[in-house]
Amino acid sequence: MTDTVHLGMPFIEGSQAQKHVTHNEALRILDAVVQIGVLDADRTAPPTAPAEGDRHIVAAGPTGAWAGHADAVAAYEDGAWRFLVPKPGWCAWCDADGALLVYDGTAWTDVAGGAGAMSGSVAQLGINDTASSPNLLTVKSNAALFGAVTVAGGGTGDMRLQISKESSAKTASVVFSDAFSGRAEFGLIGSDAFRLKVSSDGSAFVEALAIDQSSGNAAFSRGMLLTGVISPSQISSNQNDYSPTGFSSASVVNLSSDASRSVSGLAGGAEGRVVVILNTGSQIITLLNESASSSAANRFALGSDVVIGAKRAALLRYDGTASRWYAIARPAPVVRELLTAARTYYVCSDGSNSNDGLANTSGGAFLTVQKAIDTVYNKLDLGGFNVTIQLGAGTFAGFQVSSPQIGAGTIKVKGDTTTPANVVISGGGANAIYCSNYAVVSVEGLKITTTAGVGISADLGAQCNITGKMEFGACDVAHMMALQGGSIIGFVAYSITGGAYYHLHASIGGSIRYQAATVTITGTPAFAGGFAHADTLSLIYGNANTYSGATTGPRYAIEGNSVIFTSGAQATPSTAYFPGNANGTTATGGQIL
Repeated sequence: MTDTVHLGMPFIEGSQAQKHVTHNEALRILDAVVQIGVLDADRTAPPTAPAEGDRHIVAAGPTGAWAGHADAVAAYEDGAWRFLVPKPGWCAWCDADGALLVYDGTAWTDVAGGAGAMSGSVAQLGINDTASSPNLLTVKSNAALFGAVTVAGGGTGDMRLQISKESSAKTASVVFSDAFSGRAEFGLIGSDAFRLKVSSDGSAFVEALAIDQSSGNAAFSRGMLLTGVISPSQISSNQNDYSPTGFSSASVVNLSSDASRSVSGLAGGAEGRVVVILNTGSQIITLLNESASSSAANRFALGSDVVIGAKRAALLRYDGTASRWYAIARPAPVVRELLTAARTYYVCSDGSNSNDGLANTSGGAFLTVQKAIDTVYNKLDLGGFNVTIQLGAGTFAGFQVSSPQIGAGTIKVKGDTTTPANVVISGGGANAIYCSNYAVVSVEGLKITTTAGVGISADLGAQCNITGKMEFGACDVAHMMALQGGSIIGFVAYSITGGAYYHLHASIGGSIRYQAATVTITGTPAFAGGFAHADTLSLIYGNANTYSGATTGPRYAIEGNSVIFTSGAQATPSTAYFPGNANGTTATGGQIL
């Protein structure tokens, strides 16, 4: 053996002449490779003016004097290039890259990251912990600091941390965890809109905020809580430059007064500040518009005085440019919605009266018919359009309509016109449907029952129109009753499956007009007062009807100068036109025609 195994240094042979030559050669090799520091590792051709002792790692594809020496350490000595072939484990510091390189038998790589690190890439990095997929960068520390490179240091002075995703549908976010169980997340989550979500279990996340990436509009997906609430002492005099204790940090001010009082201004306004003024008392509190009783910067710019009644509120925002408080929302009289198209409200057995009634789902429909009626009569101007209240299958409590509608159009309560028994209106111990005070409503597709009172009652000038198939089950006083100028009108088929004291009952100037209808009777229901009864200047039109089935009780009873008109079909008290098993009767001017 003439050379060492690892560095290839020549041995001094026994009896060798000029031993210094071999010794000096070995020293040269040691000088070249021990504590190696190379100028660079990316050259393929030697520099034009190398200095004595310069060293380079020859890059792939070398040319010129370096041809055929890829990966070798090229050292310039005595005006010529010496090439030292590296062996696995050799290390060298590369000045150009500022990195410690190691030869792995195939290529020179960065000691910190292994293959590919010479290009600046590190496959994975753990700081005070072990990194593993998918967390290729893992840091365990009590704090982390990112500082900007100053302008004086050659930087911009800025510091940005960028998290980039592959596409819009992917996610770029930051997750905050409790023992590695997520509790909050913000970022671009499944879209390019900025979102903030929270979780109580690390599994189900609830979105609290979404900001549109184009408009910048913020949407609060859940309730917004105003927690800065103060309740100052009761106001006992008019207030100027009002600044109760705690107002500087309050978002809600609960006010009350001993009498009708005024507030001419609020101290502590700042640009964009929003405050809710809530009257928790029973006396009126008035915010005075542009009142000189308060300093200019504390005044309200409201257009007119804002009156805050009991249990009502005003929402104010301060404009720093104008130095005034403006009203974002104020108490105001109810303004009816003017319909521009037909409207349908839905009622179902699993709905809720906190819904808007506009969707036929448990989350959209009302729970009661009365809620739908109140919504129509109290909040809408029909404007010539029709409103349908569509009921789902089930049993619903009775309802009443006690005022005329606003605006031309019709209002219809509709159930199942094929099988009315699927939709039951049960009055319980009261009327099932009660219309009064000149209200007008249509009904169809309903089964009517009640243990006390009347099935359908039209009173005090009201009108109830029956526009589709109906079923009348057991009721107490009457299936249909019109009195005091009220009227019931129908020309459609219906069925009777239960009894009442009367079927048709008109009284005190009321009228029932039910004509040209097919009436199907099952179960032989009883009408002890008469199938049709009219008293006190009342009228029943009952001509051209067809009855099938049987009832018990008188066919009719007429008194008090009232009239039942059958166009001669009920010619005598015993004529079998109206159902019954007893003759009809007339008294005190009553007539059957």
